[in-house]
Amino acid sequence: MECKTQTEFLPVTEIILDEVQEQDFAQSLVLPDYDPEIFRVICCTADASVTDYKISGGKLSYELKVLIRVIYCSEDSPALHCVSQNNVYSKTADVPEGSESSVYFHIKTDYQNCRATGKRRLDVRGAVSVRIRVSAERMQEIICGIGNDEDSENTGLQIKQRPVTAVSEMKRTTRNITLSEDVDLGSSKPPIEAILRCSARAVQGECSVIAGKLVLRGEIIADILYRSGGEEPSLQSMHLSICPYSQIIDLEGIDETYSGTADAQIISFDAKPSGNDMRTLSCTAEVRLICAACKTRSIPIVTDAYSTRAVCTCESEELKISAAPVALSESFTCSAAIGSGENPPEQIYDLHCHMKNVSISSIAEQGKIRVCGMLCSSVLTGNAEGYASVLEREEAFEELIPVSIRADELLVFASAEPSDCSYHLGADGSLSIKCSVKLCGTAYPITRSAGLTSISLDQEKAPACDRDCALRLYYGTAGEAVWDIAKRCSTKVSAIMEENGITGDVLTKSEMLLIPIVI
Repeated sequence: MECKTQTEFLPVTEIILDEVQEQDFAQSLVLPDYDPEIFRVICCTADASVTDYKISGGKLSYELKVLIRVIYCSEDSPALHCVSQNNVYSKTADVPEGSESSVYFHIKTDYQNCRATGKRRLDVRGAVSVRIRVSAERMQEIICGIGNDEDSENTGLQIKQRPVTAVSEMKRTTRNITLSEDVDLGSSKPPIEAILRCSARAVQGECSVIAGKLVLRGEIIADILYRSGGEEPSLQSMHLSICPYSQIIDLEGIDETYSGTADAQIISFDAKPSGNDMRTLSCTAEVRLICAACKTRSIPIVTDAYSTRAVCTCESEELKISAAPVALSESFTCSAAIGSGENPPEQIYDLHCHMKNVSISSIAEQGKIRVCGMLCSSVLTGNAEGYASVLEREEAFEELIPVSIRADELLVFASAEPSDCSYHLGADGSLSIKCSVKLCGTAYPITRSAGLTSISLDQEKAPACDRDCALRLYYGTAGEAVWDIAKRCSTKVSAIMEENGITGDVLTKSEMLLIPIVI
């Protein structure tokens, strides 16, 4: 006979897709008529981002944008010039159909090569990789109790419960926002003639639930390299905190009992000079906010059962219990060194760092997150005549970051990006570089617990125990669970505790016990 049980369905976060797609690109860039001819290519970069995506009918469709920038100089001047072009590709991936899901894109440039095929034409080739990770909530049925007291009394069924704190409800949404700000350079900076490089990262700040709404705050950190105008042109670099934002996100049905998390990802960023005196920088950023709100509560899980009157058969499985997601915001430092070489630099114009081949994984049993990859440093230098060149260095790194999260499994959706970098130029022309890296994202803790999935009774058969006496003698050892003793003797836990004056679930000392036989 199958016993009547009380069950609940709990969401558990799982990765339903983890796939890497590659995209090659080959492009010819033709200089505008107003740009000078190419004498020497200084450097080439390719920055990729996913501008839009949707899931429909088991298909994930997304738009991949690759922004190519080439910095070069002309024959008659050491001044640097930049030409750029966007390429857009449409991509698809198969996604298992099911509940509402969240999509995380991790994009890296595998390589890019550039060569001048004429005085006004550049040939650029390369490839980018897109790692797609899609998470969703699988509903898991859990036995948390048995039927009404009358059924329990008639069958003599005893159950063992363990309370766990678990996510009972999870709500998700994604929103794209556009931010803009005009930055006045003031008199401390020379006017802008041309932007040579601009990049940005989003810094997600406070995330809280207020009056049934998810409230997010954050800002954009931008890195700008530009060529100044005026009587003495020069290269200027800036590190700016711009575009502070405060967003109110609607998630139906949430209240103050929910907690919220959010990830912010840059979709695109652009900076242009403006104003009559070209001392204003107009910045525009598009940001993707990946938001979640969850509710947790204590739920009893039935981990064992037996009957004092019938043979009891139980089936169990390992259950996954999701705890509330945790926002990650950790920092660590990487370093690199560039030798002096044959022609040590006379001056440093700009230092730019980015991460390559980053792998982020959890070591849940140690309470650590492992981050490894390559720190790529690009140093724009100049010689005595003012002509620029680029020194590049790739340095492998591995960091184990301790986190205050205890779980059997940790799903990590995060990115590692440089937040600040500095250099020291030695007397021999060698460069030492230090880069502060920020790990930001969300971790989903999961604990494993054995739980019953079914309970059956054979009321035609009595449990194997001595029914001819009202009391048994049993020598219990310190550390032995009262439940195990009661199950072995087919009696009730409460009867043993009452008869022997036991107050805890485990024996504190070895002693002789009186075991009442309960039918």
